[in-house]
Amino acid sequence: MSLFKISGGTVYDPVQGLDGVVTDVWIRDGRIIQPPSDPSVRPDRTLDATGLVGMPGGIDMHCHIAGSKVN
Repeated sequence: MSLFKISGGTVYDPVQGLDGVVTDVWIRDGRIIQPPSDPSVRPDRTLDATGLVGMPGGIDMHCHIAGSKVN
């Protein structure tokens, strides 16, 4: 059971009501989970996301979907 924490990123998630909130995201076995309530729980790995933006969807925000050669 792998526990991973992305710490300090600015998170935008309209479904969860997060609009630019600096917070941590916890992931267990590839799924986002609630932060552990036990303060002694430590992640196996941590990624410092300070200054970075996190949002659901895994979409590259810079895409040329309808460029001049596509229409």
